[in-house]
Amino acid sequence: MSHPTPVSRQNRIETLDVLRGFALLGILTMNIRGMAAPLSAYMYPAAVFEYSGASRLAYLFTNVVSDLKMMGLFSMLFGVSVLLYSAKLTASGQPPRGLWFRRMGWLLVIGLVHAYFIWGGDILVPYALCGMLILWWARRLPAGALLAASIAALAIGAALTVAHGLGWEEISEAERAQEAAIMMPTPEQAREHVEWMLGPYTETVANHAPTVFLFETVIFLTFFLWRCSGMMLLGMALYKWGFLDGSRATRTYALTASLSLPIGLALCTYGTLQLDRAGFALPERIILDLWNYTGAIFVSIGYAALLILAVKLGALSGLRRALAAVGQMALTNYLLHSIVASVLFLGWGFGLAGQFDYAEQLAIVVAIWAVQLALSPVWLAHYRFGPAEWLWRSLTYWQRQPLRREAQHSSSFGGAVA
Repeated sequence: MSHPTPVSRQNRIETLDVLRGFALLGILTMNIRGMAAPLSAYMYPAAVFEYSGASRLAYLFTNVVSDLKMMGLFSMLFGVSVLLYSAKLTASGQPPRGLWFRRMGWLLVIGLVHAYFIWGGDILVPYALCGMLILWWARRLPAGALLAASIAALAIGAALTVAHGLGWEEISEAERAQEAAIMMPTPEQAREHVEWMLGPYTETVANHAPTVFLFETVIFLTFFLWRCSGMMLLGMALYKWGFLDGSRATRTYALTASLSLPIGLALCTYGTLQLDRAGFALPERIILDLWNYTGAIFVSIGYAALLILAVKLGALSGLRRALAAVGQMALTNYLLHSIVASVLFLGWGFGLAGQFDYAEQLAIVVAIWAVQLALSPVWLAHYRFGPAEWLWRSLTYWQRQPLRREAQHSSSFGGAVA
């Protein structure tokens, strides 16, 4: 290959697209908590809604099956992307390092716009930073070294959590109050957060900016850096072992799913029930979250194994194709989650923030799933990329990419592709 170009549809790996689509849709089951209500309702179930009945069951259910699992699976696949990208060659026969960092730089820009102006629970900024700080430099490590690095990163994240929980009384009262306002707000704080969502757009952006900044600095350094990079490195190791592309024997995936899922779900269920017993209160929840932190790793691997097994067995062919289409348009569909939620819940839209409890939120999630599963294959039947993917690729290569399937040529934005 004389010049790096976007991957063609024929060269895509089905298992990766299916896994990405599944993870992307699953992420919405968690993100909807901080979209239909303040981010504090994501952390603390009694912040806005009555924590009982179907709403309580929905919160506990999503905690067990989705929290950190879907992000973990998506992170594993993001780690694989650097291996696929670095396999391309520039005209000089070298991996396209400049293009990778340009790609991550534009992802950072998209993430910052998304975080500050659309929805504060953004994950694109941490992904872009991990992509620049860690992934490119780790890509040549053998699978065993990648696994060791993954374990080390995840262990550092766990150790920081333990240190934070044990040192709760040592931090200043102001710092405890700042964290409690997000993790366990008072009823008055929760009502104020809802009012922010229902206010004018400019005020909503201004009120949420400090929390967004906190997430992308302190919380990135103490949590996302280690959790996301740890799962990305794990994904790189599993891909190099031939696991994530479906190269292993069918029995390998069946055995992995049958072991990983029960172990992981048991740990997560125990931890969630302990959190429920403790009322999700600080500082107890900081340490109790480690059950889910650990169990989610096994569940993410188990989900991957189960879906790859389905692909290898040819099961659920229609759903698989739809999930693969959603996965090919992951950035577009991810941003659409935030845009649709903003229209539904914020004051400049329909202003429905705080009106749907956790069970009702899942009904909205299913409706969004249905639309994206139906429309993504239709879009890709006519276009090569989703709109956001097209923009991202065009900016990365600094060359307008052909969008329609029948297009044969592209026009340059200017400048040579490195």
